[in-house]
Amino acid sequence: MMRPTLHEYNLKKLSDLDCTAISDVLNFTKITNRAPELGDFVPCDENGNVLEEPKNYDKWLSEDYYTEVETTWIRNCSRYQAAQSRTIFKGEWDATHEQYYTFVIDRSLRIRITFCDDQCDVSTWDIDGDFFEDLEIHRIEDLPREIEFKEGVI
Repeated sequence: MMRPTLHEYNLKKLSDLDCTAISDVLNFTKITNRAPELGDFVPCDENGNVLEEPKNYDKWLSEDYYTEVETTWIRNCSRYQAAQSRTIFKGEWDATHEQYYTFVIDRSLRIRITFCDDQCDVSTWDIDGDFFEDLEIHRIEDLPREIEFKEGVI
């Protein structure tokens, strides 16, 4: 399912007429009207630096580790888990360059997002390398709709 536009989301929520609709509309508007940040896509620390997944992170998640482990590892896993919980978009993002991130939507569509000095640019191309779109992004609403929110964001 594609990410809804601001207009589509607002119409659906307001037509539901439940008591949380206005709050949901305001929260969705707040999210989609702000500029995208690298930490929305990949786990980053508070300074916007990309965090690498710690070694044996899966053991941290399953709590399958001994209590006598290195304190630094526990701190790194905890920090990475917190950063991962702050991401808002689904998908597997791959850092192909220091500031370029590639997302494969499906077998035919790839999206590259470039972050540079508070600006976000999106390039899309197909699997054969044919470039077909180049967008300057000012807010999350401007991102291609194929980029979906994670469960629970909206």
